[in-house]
Amino acid sequence: MGKSCDAVVIGAGLGGMSAATFLARSGKKVLLLERHHLPGGYASSFRRGRFEFDISLHVLSGVGLPEKRGRLYEYLDFLGVARKLKFLPLKELYRVVDDRIDITLPPDWEGSIDRLCGFFPAEAEKIREFFALMKQLARDLSGVFVAAGRKASDLTPECFPVFARYGMKTYGEILDRFFRDEDLKSAVSPFWSYLGLPPSKIPFHMMASCWDALLKQHPVHIRGRNQALSNAFIETLTECGGEVRFGCGARRIVLKDGAVRAVITDEDEEVATNVVVSNASIPSTLSDLVGTEQVPETYRRQVNSRQIGFSTVNIYAGLDCPPEAVGATVHENFIDFGSRIEETWQTAHTLAPPRGMLFTSYTASDPEFSPPGTSVIVMTAASYARPWYLVPPERYVEEKTTFAASMLDRAERYFPGLRAHLEVVEVATPLTNMRYTGNPGGTIYGFDQYLSDSGLLRLQNRAPIGGLYFASAWTLPGGGYQTCMTSGFLAGRMALKKLERGGS
Repeated sequence: MGKSCDAVVIGAGLGGMSAATFLARSGKKVLLLERHHLPGGYASSFRRGRFEFDISLHVLSGVGLPEKRGRLYEYLDFLGVARKLKFLPLKELYRVVDDRIDITLPPDWEGSIDRLCGFFPAEAEKIREFFALMKQLARDLSGVFVAAGRKASDLTPECFPVFARYGMKTYGEILDRFFRDEDLKSAVSPFWSYLGLPPSKIPFHMMASCWDALLKQHPVHIRGRNQALSNAFIETLTECGGEVRFGCGARRIVLKDGAVRAVITDEDEEVATNVVVSNASIPSTLSDLVGTEQVPETYRRQVNSRQIGFSTVNIYAGLDCPPEAVGATVHENFIDFGSRIEETWQTAHTLAPPRGMLFTSYTASDPEFSPPGTSVIVMTAASYARPWYLVPPERYVEEKTTFAASMLDRAERYFPGLRAHLEVVEVATPLTNMRYTGNPGGTIYGFDQYLSDSGLLRLQNRAPIGGLYFASAWTLPGGGYQTCMTSGFLAGRMALKKLERGGS
């Protein structure tokens, strides 16, 4: 008789590991398939020489401090994952630096407000009003999700007046309504890069939620890098009786009468199941695993109408000096985000030198991140995959090297001596991201999070195919570490309901 299990989870990214661990923790027989040889997807690390690099984690929200824990910590604690990790509080929220301003914000609401008011005293009153509005909007947004989840009758504009008034505005619209100083707008806008669209396009409610997630509870990083988080998920999953197969993905999802009946693995084994949670991208799941001919046409149109979000070019650098030797004493630095934010996003559609970038100094926040007397730096620029597709293979290395050199030139302006201390350098492009994660375009946030594809308008975790669920950045609630783990919980909870009550 062939193998069977309650649920098959495809992909060991954060969403997949979260869903698999939740189901196993709930007593279900779970098989997690992962084509790579280690877990995590973007939530993993790699070694070059004597350095180990985080692939993607900059700042983790939703954890907080021991005296004030956040929702993500509570979820990880429920699963049994949190106790296997050490969270390191960050000393700063971020630094914004360009040729006009240089401001570092502390990692709490009042501290950030006071620092901004000190830099921009003429707009102090508006700053306080703006941050108060973001708090209210984030609170309303949370209430909207809860009310929608229970299909409550109180999901009305009267019950959520702030969301009703501001929920469909862009961040740029609200900035222009509150502030006149362009430098102030720059100082409060760098989180657009955590969401994937510039202020003129990103929903205000998403930026408000991002601010709230990072300032309501203290932002942290993870001792042992984000690979420690992924390893903790896998360890907990196996402790709960779940099975993990590395080096073995899914080749096909078998349907019968429009519902999941089995999964064919890369090893040609058929695993009988009525529940599949896919951590693969929604487009790839439908085209490669299900077959588009078996997907309802209306749903295919919904998926095809969305835009695949940006990827990144990353420079992973190991320095032969401590971070203070090049002035890299703040964990998260946004370089040249100034008045060039919209240009930065537009340039991401080309191979032109990036207008701005992130410069993350990991050893500044965790002295154990790299060997004594050294430091690890990661430079990140937004970049869509399309222009990289058009580069002939024989010119790829040259284009990648030229692009990375322009990033180093920009970083050297604010961190003098950086080049002289480079010991190890590795460069990754959108094509690198695509190769290792399987994400179309190497995207890091799934679909671009426009107003039409954010909040409750994002594709849901349940597919229009019986027993198929999604847990990733491509689905509700969106891209990011905390949100991907939340998507795993949402998909896992729906799958559990089906398994226990026979629901859809």
